[in-house]
Parts: sequence; structure tokens; C-alpha cells
Amino acid sequence: MIHRVCKALIFLLLTAVCAPFAAPQTGGALDRAKRTQAASDPRNFDATQFGARITLGPDWLFAPGDNPAWASPTFDDSGWKTIATDKALITYGFHDIPFAWYRTHLRLRPGTRNLMVGLMDMNGKYEVFANGVRIGGTRDMIGQLLAGQDSLTVYDVPDNLIAERGDLVLAVRCRLNWGSNLGHGSSTPLWVDSAYLISRESAPYAAGYVDAHSAGPTFLLCCLSLLASSISFALFFALRRQREYLAIAIYLLCSGVVAGITVWFSLYTFSFPVFSAMFVVLSVEAVALIEFVLLVLQMPRTRWLLGLEAVVFLAGFVYPPHAAGLLPHYMLLVGYFAPVLFYKVLLPLLLLSGWRRGNREAGLLLPAILIGSLADYWQYIRSLTFLFKLDAWLPMLPFSVNFGSYAIDFYRMGDFIFDFAILFFLVQRTVRIARERNRVAAELEAARTVQQVLIPDEIPAVPGFVLQSVYKPAGQVGGDFFQILPLQNGGVLLVIGDVSGKGLPAAMTVSLLVGTVRTLAHYTQSPGEILAAMNQRMLARSGGGFTTCLVLRADKDGALTIANAGHIAPYVSGKELPLQNGLPLGVSAATTYAESTFQLAPSQQLTLLTDGVVEARDKAGVLFGFERTAALSLLPAEAIAQAAEAFGQDDDITALTLARTA
Repeated sequence: MIHRVCKALIFLLLTAVCAPFAAPQTGGALDRAKRTQAASDPRNFDATQFGARITLGPDWLFAPGDNPAWASPTFDDSGWKTIATDKALITYGFHDIPFAWYRTHLRLRPGTRNLMVGLMDMNGKYEVFANGVRIGGTRDMIGQLLAGQDSLTVYDVPDNLIAERGDLVLAVRCRLNWGSNLGHGSSTPLWVDSAYLISRESAPYAAGYVDAHSAGPTFLLCCLSLLASSISFALFFALRRQREYLAIAIYLLCSGVVAGITVWFSLYTFSFPVFSAMFVVLSVEAVALIEFVLLVLQMPRTRWLLGLEAVVFLAGFVYPPHAAGLLPHYMLLVGYFAPVLFYKVLLPLLLLSGWRRGNREAGLLLPAILIGSLADYWQYIRSLTFLFKLDAWLPMLPFSVNFGSYAIDFYRMGDFIFDFAILFFLVQRTVRIARERNRVAAELEAARTVQQVLIPDEIPAVPGFVLQSVYKPAGQVGGDFFQILPLQNGGVLLVIGDVSGKGLPAAMTVSLLVGTVRTLAHYTQSPGEILAAMNQRMLARSGGGFTTCLVLRADKDGALTIANAGHIAPYVSGKELPLQNGLPLGVSAATTYAESTFQLAPSQQLTLLTDGVVEARDKAGVLFGFERTAALSLLPAEAIAQAAEAFGQDDDITALTLARTA
């Protein structure tokens, strides 16, 4: 296959360069040959003007059935019917026939040599005979559901088979497919563009020309789709949360595979299993496209959308059996066209709605998907002409546009536009994500800077007390905070709290609270009054969140005065102190905070914690819990934090210990 693709690409490049300098044509050299041929008579076809190439037909002698004698040049075919190959066999009343023969009597110039017969766009299997001798064809003629050949395949006519007067009888034996677009038993194996006489010198160029024009654009589309798919997969593996990258990567991969199968069909024969496999890939492609649009629009997967994906996927299993003549027309209309055309309308409407709501990416994708949807609807209209036997309308319903000597169908055009739109979409979205990440990183850096300023790096020395503190945020920026403020009377004021939320908003709330504490400490050392003032500052600033906080004053004689706003109570000697609790800060303006008093004996340790210790969670989901926390409270602050972290840190961890010296 590789050498044929290379030949096709060489012809593609050469004709692409020459196309701007050529007059507009519809089919290149083969069509020029058709325009110059004389009127055909299958009983006496005048081929004396044959040079490099000539089209055979459109009229042939035809007979249904199968008889090896029909290949003989002496067979009497005077009773055979003359048919035109620009019409389907069913228009002549021939249907449900497994075998058929075509014959034509050629009159060549005497002494004609170096002759070849070329066949292309054949449906079913075939054998070609020259003056009764088989010169080529399909390897086996066993019955098949669906087979065919699009590429131009040439067969050598031995010079000794051509009579001296130039008489040559060509016979084509055909094994018909079971069905076609017209339904069961309606296959037509040979069409007006199918058979040619070609000289041996021009045969390689003619075959390369056909390969380039049939497979070249599709091969380029295959390469483009696979390239875009590789880029999408790479972006997904780098940005795992962006599932739209995975969806479009799968879609583009399927698109590339379908284009590759189409190239194979263009260069070689095709069969029902490969044809069916292509529609399975098309089904996956359709579901991936729906998922991609839903992810871009950030739409939830409702039951009816999941049902639509299931129906669209199953629709791909309807078309191949119908093409093989196994299913009636209404099954194609209901089982394939109805779901496919529905989602081809739904997706543009969803994108249009998203674009009107301000989604710029939806506006970018809308034209590309809309073109593909219109191509499907146009092809549906063309299919109806087949189903209702209105073949005469087809010339008025073109499905391709000429670019120089190339005819690009609407599907290929839509796929090219879509692939380029996706590449632009990937660039635009990745740049936007990078900007958002940079912005978030800048916010985190600012929050970390604020937090480093507010969280004490060094513990102040307070005579009569031994203080320890450890702070381990779960992320780059945490919501815990604490302050250690020595008092002029020899005591110390301890504040510990936990702000709901993370990032810069939490850091700004912490800065507000710490600033309030430091200001209030100059005017009052009452824990209850400090919490009440902090609560007033937090009202209308919490943004729906809350803050737990505990304020403790330890005098130099060991007297403890504590007020609590919904925080975890302190531990002394492994037991939780019984406190009067108030509501968290910022919840209610009427909240008051009662003070509780205790006495800390010499050598006793008081431990203050945040809920990151209690809520530490192991891999099995088991919480550290209050019992383990109480037992752990006898240890130094660093040991407490390390134990909770090793168990399974799930939130910020702060541990603060205060002990009286003996």
C-alpha cells in the first residue's frame, strides 16, 4: 500500500502545482477521453482511433446468468440485450441475479499491440476475458455480502490474442453484490466510467492519476486528523482534568482511521467486514463528538443525552446490512438517518445557544460542525433519490466541488475545516488554561507571602513558660492561623483558629483577624472581649464561610482564662478542658463569648490544636479521631504534627503547646 500512496502523493503534488495554470475541467484526462470517443455500438465498437486511452461504452451487451461459453469470441450473442451503463440494471428489469455477463465487440486498427484493459469503480467481483482467454480479475468469485474496487486496475492483453484484422471481443463476468443503495437485489456491477482500453505505456500514469485523485486528498486528511489527535492526546496527558481533550482526541483518531480505511478502499478492493468495521468506528466518532460538545459547553449528562449517545452508537450497525441488501429501506431511514440527522441538528443548536450565552469557544466550533451537519443532510437528500429511484435528479444535486482537476466532496471539505478549527481551538484553550494557571499561581504566591508574614517564624520568649508551635498546611496556602503575644504583666496571650476555604481569600481573612487581634491586645487582654470584637469585624466579610477561633490568656501564676468560638477545646494532661462554646466568628452579631477559667500546675502541658489533627484520615478512610488526639496531646508539638501527618494528612495541621516551668 505504501508504494501506491507515494505514487498518489507525487501525482497529487504535481497536479496541485499545475492546477492554477490549467483550464477548469471535470475529471482530467479520463474525461477528455470520454468526450472524444465515438458513439458506441457494442456489436461493432469503433476503436480504430485508439491512442493512449479510450472509454468503453456506455452501451454493452448484457445477459443475466453464468455460462463459461459466453467468454468465447465465436459465441452468438445476437439475442443479448443492449443496455447503457449510465443506468442501473433495475431500470431494465434485472434484479435478484447472482451472476451477469457484459460483452462488447471491438474493432481495432490492424496490427494493434501493447494493449491493456482497465477497470475501476466496480461493484461486486469480476473476471475479464479477451477473445475467450481470462486476462485478470478478482482472485475468487465466491459469493459475498459486499465487495468492490474503486482503483483503476489494468490487465495486459497478450498481443497474440488480437486478430490480425484488429478484432477483439471483451467479456466481463460479474458476481453481483446482494444489494445496493437501491435495495436488495439491485446491484449494478459496471458503470459508464468503469472500463477503458489503455496502452501499456500510459497505463502506469493513468493508474497513478486515478490513485492520486481518489486517495490523495483523503490521505492528507488522514494525516491531518492523526496529527491533531496526537496533539490532543498529549494535551490530555498533560492536563488530565481537561476531559474535552480526551473526547476530541478520540474523535480525531476515529476520523483518521475512517480516512485511512477510505484510502484503502480507493487503492484496493473493499469487503463487507472492513466496511462494517468502518461504521463501528464512525459510531465511536459520533459519541466522542457529542461528549466533546457537552464538555465544551459544560453541560451535565442527563438521561436523554446518554440515551441519544446510545442510539447514535447503535445506528452505525444499521447501514452496512442495508448496503448489503439485508435490511429494507425503512430500517435505514428509521435506524440510521433519523438518529444521525437528529444529533447533527442538535449539536449546532447547542453550540449556538452556548455562543449566545458568551461561550466564545462554542462560536469557534459552530461553523465547522455546521458544515459537517449540512453535508449529512445533503447526502440524505441524495440517498432519497436512490431510494425512490429518482436517479435523474442526481446531476442537480452535486456532492463535490472541483479544485483544478480534483473533485473534493462535502464530507472531506467539512473534515478539513473541522480539523483546522480543532487545532485553533486547542491552541486557544491551552493558552487560556495557561493564563488561568499563572493567575492562580500568582494568587497562591501572594497568599503564601501574606501568610509567611502573619504566621510567627520565631516563638517569643516568655519567662515561666515553655512554648512550642508547628504549622503544616495541606496545600501551598492554608486556612489555619495562630498568634503568641507576650503581655506586660508577665503572662502570654495565645490565639488559634481555622478559616474555612483556601488560597488568597483565606489568607486575606487571616490577615484581617490577625490585625484585629494585635490591635485589640493593646487595649484589652480579655479573651471574651477579643472574640466579640473579632466577630464584629467578620460580619458581612465571611462570604458564606466561617471561622473557628480560641483565645487563651495565661497569667504568670498559671491562671488560664479561655473564650472559644466553635474551636476544638484545649487538652491538659491528656484530657479535654470543659469550655463554654460560642458560635464561630461572623455567624451572628448577637453572639457573646463566655470566659472559662482554669489553673495550670507547674510542669503541666496545655495543648492547642486545629481540626487537621482530629480529621487526619488513613488510606482506608479511617479518621484519627478524638481518642488518639487526646492521647497524643501529651507529646511535644512537633511529635503531634508528625504523627497526624504520617497517619494521613487531609487538612492543615497546627499544634501549639504551653507548659509552666517548675
